[in-house]
Amino acid sequence: MAQQKINKEYCLTDNSVNVYSYRCLTEGIQLNRYTPAIGFLMHNREKGVAVRWEDFRFDGDKLYAKPVVNTTAFPDLAQQIEDGFYDAASCGKIVALEWSDDKAMKLEGQTGITVTKWFPRDISIVDIPGNYNALAKIYDETDNVLMDLSDTNKGVNSIIGKKPVFSATLTIKSTLNLKDNATSKQITVALTDLRAKAHRVNKAEKALEDLNRIEVDKILNKGRAEQKLTKDLADKLRKTYANNPKGLEDLISSIKVRELPEKYKGKTFSDLYKTGELEDVKTNYPLYYETIKTNK
Repeated sequence: MAQQKINKEYCLTDNSVNVYSYRCLTEGIQLNRYTPAIGFLMHNREKGVAVRWEDFRFDGDKLYAKPVVNTTAFPDLAQQIEDGFYDAASCGKIVALEWSDDKAMKLEGQTGITVTKWFPRDISIVDIPGNYNALAKIYDETDNVLMDLSDTNKGVNSIIGKKPVFSATLTIKSTLNLKDNATSKQITVALTDLRAKAHRVNKAEKALEDLNRIEVDKILNKGRAEQKLTKDLADKLRKTYANNPKGLEDLISSIKVRELPEKYKGKTFSDLYKTGELEDVKTNYPLYYETIKTNK
């Protein structure tokens, strides 16, 4: 499996209050329980492991590490990280081992618990830290949900058999930049506006995908016409560079066409087969081989 270590430190966690108004103390993280030390892209497990973390380092209440990118499954991710498009990390699926609802431990703006001993199941590469879906639940050691912050119909959600409680409604208001006394109608209007913005973003992304597809096909057709690519290679590059036409153009521009020796010019597939030269042509001049094979 191809991989690439990125020489860039990410802050994985600190003692600040997160978007759900609770916090996890850095000094309580159990790194020995975070194994394997892997992460996904935008917490999307279905697409496979995107990174693993190395070179963990504590600096005060901050925990840093460097990512090693799975370039087999995510061929463009390393470059996107280097270019600054994914500059954040987010702890996902928090497993709480010990926590407290002591007011003395709470910071300004903190309405939820303080998790004093914990570990994550994954730490993902993200564009914006504090991923809302990833932090919507807290689990115990046996994967049972201790706290669910995603169901607003339940009002105040509590840990079964435990004292600490958590207000999901207050968290949603904070996330939407609404005041604590905001009405249900105001929350609905804010959510509707958020959905409309998301729809516009999705349409823009679809338009960009269509433009990229047209540009990629144009670049590949040019590469084929210049005898730089076989059909199989063009098909592979089409998938790999589907969203990166500039990278594809740079790659194909760097390919040098090997000059076919005079002794092979004009010979048919049958001619080369009879003289025992066909294997050399197939290995070293695949584009010419593809042509004569098609016309044999």
